[in-house]
Amino acid sequence: MPRFFILLFFLFCSFFAATAQYASPQDDYLRESVQRRDFDQKKWKSLKEGIDYSNKNKKEKKKEKKVEAPAGGFGLGQFAKFLIIAVGIGLLVLIIVKMASGNDLFLRRNRKLKSAVADINLEQIEDNLEEAELEDPIRQAAAAGNFALAVRLYYLSILKELSLKKLIRWKRDKTNGEYLRELAGSPLFKPVQEATLIFERVWYGQAELGKEDFLKMESQFKNTVAAVIGN
Repeated sequence: MPRFFILLFFLFCSFFAATAQYASPQDDYLRESVQRRDFDQKKWKSLKEGIDYSNKNKKEKKKEKKVEAPAGGFGLGQFAKFLIIAVGIGLLVLIIVKMASGNDLFLRRNRKLKSAVADINLEQIEDNLEEAELEDPIRQAAAAGNFALAVRLYYLSILKELSLKKLIRWKRDKTNGEYLRELAGSPLFKPVQEATLIFERVWYGQAELGKEDFLKMESQFKNTVAAVIGN
């Protein structure tokens, strides 16, 4: 019996010794004592200087890339600039030429019409109506497209013939109604009244008057003048 316990003891010791012989390196590492070491901060900073751990620089370089126009090229912007300069020079030359020739570059059409009949002096005509020559001023006003002035001159020609016939007494400050009252009972009253209405609508009412409208009125004025002369 004691021999059995002795044999069992030797078997246990042999197994423990074999287990200890085949222990893993990890077990050895775990059994080692840990020694404390100081961290060298200065050395670490020197090692990591210049190292970029992100792709930030690469992304910024991609954004900074621009498409450059080929050297010596003529882009759209340059063409637009050249066109603006050319137009400006052309306008400047045109203005200089117009000013040198004495013409107003920005003269309106109505001012041109006024200049075309500038030598027609209504005040002078009315001051000496019985001696005034009205045919040329009427043609001049009609040719210039100033139909309102032509109508006024036609109406003055009617009053002129009435005054020459002693059917009215011409005075610049008299109204058209006064002339019509002087013609009361005369066969000329109606045609003169119609001519008066046309004149007042065109001259004082500033009615729009085209060439065709004027030609119709002109025929009526001529017939009235002829009727007064033939009276």
